[in-house]
Amino acid sequence: MANHYYLPVIVSEKDKVNYLNHIIDVESEIKFMEWLEEHIQKENNIFGQFDWWMFSKLDETIDEVHIPYYGPKENAPAKFKPDFIFWMQKGNDYLILFIDPKGTEHTDGYRKIDGYSKIFETEKEKESKIFPFNGLNIKVKLLLKPGKSIAETLENYKKYWFDNFSDFENKIK
Repeated sequence: MANHYYLPVIVSEKDKVNYLNHIIDVESEIKFMEWLEEHIQKENNIFGQFDWWMFSKLDETIDEVHIPYYGPKENAPAKFKPDFIFWMQKGNDYLILFIDPKGTEHTDGYRKIDGYSKIFETEKEKESKIFPFNGLNIKVKLLLKPGKSIAETLENYKKYWFDNFSDFENKIK
């Protein structure tokens, strides 16, 4: 994975490896990495449209990156920590993309999406806000991958969920 922000990326072949810390050992994350690696081997993959791109696995024990949302179980603000972050640039357009392939239960996923939307989207149209910074037009997007299918997802939340790489590509264009 040449475009991984922190090298090396270590993926566990087994469910748990006790002697190494900070590796990818969650099944949904491993599947996403395999899926990503397979996709970037293709000649005309989505990442070819960018001048450059990088990604990183966010480690919730180290990284302080999170999206606040309301957690009803705690009855307090909670921290949504997506598993992966991508940085992609084309000219002056810069995209920060959070990916969470865990297949979280839909109601919890909806709350996390609502937290993201309050910060990074316009209120009425639910379009990505543009944050100008140092001559760049920065947008932030969020995509979640369910364990099964997005078919049962509420209609107004479908744009945040992806089933396959074709769907993923369409949602980051």
